[in-house]
Order: sequence, then C-alpha cells, then structure tokens
Amino acid sequence: MRVRRLWPAALLVLTPALAACGDDEPGEDGPSAEPSPTAASSTVTTPTAAPSSTPAAPSTAPAAGLPAACDVVSADDLAEAYGMSFGAPEVGGGSTSEQGVEWSSDNCSFEAEDLAEVTVKLTGPEDFAKGAFGCPQPPEVGGSVEPVRDIAGASGGWWKVSNPPTFEGELRACTDAVLLEIDLEYEEGVQYEGDPVNQSIGLAEKILAAL
Repeated sequence: MRVRRLWPAALLVLTPALAACGDDEPGEDGPSAEPSPTAASSTVTTPTAAPSSTPAAPSTAPAAGLPAACDVVSADDLAEAYGMSFGAPEVGGGSTSEQGVEWSSDNCSFEAEDLAEVTVKLTGPEDFAKGAFGCPQPPEVGGSVEPVRDIAGASGGWWKVSNPPTFEGELRACTDAVLLEIDLEYEEGVQYEGDPVNQSIGLAEKILAAL
C-alpha cells in the first residue's frame, strides 16, 4: 500500500620519528670530518608509519552494469516530480555506514535555489562491503521510518523523514540489482506543496524504469 502521508516541514599525518640530527658544529680548526657510515646510522631513527586516520575518498564511478546516476535523472524529471525548477546536475560519490553495513554510491545532485536540494544515489551489489547487498532500513535516529511496498519496479523500500522543524526525506527503493536512494532536503522555512513521499516514489519509479 502506498504511503500517502504529508509530513510536517522538518537531515597520519605521518610523523616521521626522525631523531634530531643536529647540525654538527664545525670544529674550531675547520669543518668537521665527514661522518662514518656507522656514526651516521647511530644518529637516525627509522620512521615508523602510524595508521592513517584519513578515510579513503569515495568512488564516483558507477557500479558495473549500472549507468551513472546523472544519466538516468535530469532537472526536468525533478521539476515534474516536485513542482520546482532545478539547476544543472552535479556529479559526485558517497559512502554510507549503518549498523555494521557499508556501501558506496554514484550520486547526482540538483539544487532548486533557496528551496530544496535533491540527491539521487545508485548502488550495485559490488558496492557493498563484504557481500552485504540488500535493502537496509535507515536508522530511526533523528526521524521516523516506515516501509514502502508499492514502488513499481522495486521489491520494497523505506521512507525516512526527519523530526521537525527541518524537513529531510529519504526514500530507498530496492531491486535485486540496485539500491536506489533519493534524498530530499527543503530549506528551513520553505512551505512545500504536495506529498513528498509520493512525489519521491513517482521519481523513483521513473528512474527504475530507465535502468
């Protein structure tokens, strides 16, 4: 049954351990002699690499067998779905880690200036770590989550909406070949028209039909 609820407006540095090889002071009678190999090795401590705390940059390449996100959705598609004008798409990538499950996605973002931002994300089975591909339920932290079972072309999905006063909606539509996510975020104070969940479902159905 399609969810039709109008939600309220509410989402090492490596530190080389080089021993201070102080400049040898030249002797009073002239420059110091060239240090012997043995002496040189006693004044330098081999650097020890510490674990990196900088996360690897997410891939922006689409999963094998899937088109790029920006190839299956356009500003016109979003204007039709949400009733506002969006600018040019921005290609990107992202990574998600939830409840021990990790995956990366190919993203396409659009902005309706001073109104809203929408990001479409495509993830294939090989983009999930440890072969954990599936239809993960979004965590309920900061909002509420409900299942969505009537998305044409999908086996199921989820809809999450943030707690007021901000509005951030996230739709996940799942098939055996792709996890499609649509993130919708309205600017604070914007009075949106229509039903965001059903608008997002309509957009998801159009994207799934194009895959």
